[in-house]
Amino acid sequence: MSFIREHVTKRFRRSSKWPKVRKAFLKKNKRCAVCGRKLSLEVHHIRDFSTNPEIELDENNLVTLCDGATRCHFTFGHLGHWKSINPTLRVDLKIWSEKFRNRRKR
Repeated sequence: MSFIREHVTKRFRRSSKWPKVRKAFLKKNKRCAVCGRKLSLEVHHIRDFSTNPEIELDENNLVTLCDGATRCHFTFGHLGHWKSINPTLRVDLKIWSEKFRNRRKR
C-alpha cells in the first residue's frame, strides 16, 4: 500500500466505538441544535475529526444537526459544501437557534 493511500485510509477511518457514541449522543440530544427539529438527525463534529482524530469521540466536539427540510447539517455544519468545515459553528449555532426560536409564523 502506498504511503498516500495508507495515510488517507487512516485519516478517515472511524473508530469502532463511533456507532455507540453516536447513538448515545442522539439519545441525549434529540433535537437539531439550530432549528429544533426531531427528524433526520445527524451527529456533526464541530472541529474536523479527520485532522484531529483524538476528538472523534469527544462529546464536547459533537452537535446534533438535521438533514431534514431546513438542512442544518449541510447549511451550518458544512457551509453548503460537504468538503467544507465551518470554523465559526459554535457562534452560528447561538445566532441561528435564537432566530429559529423567535421567528414569526404567518
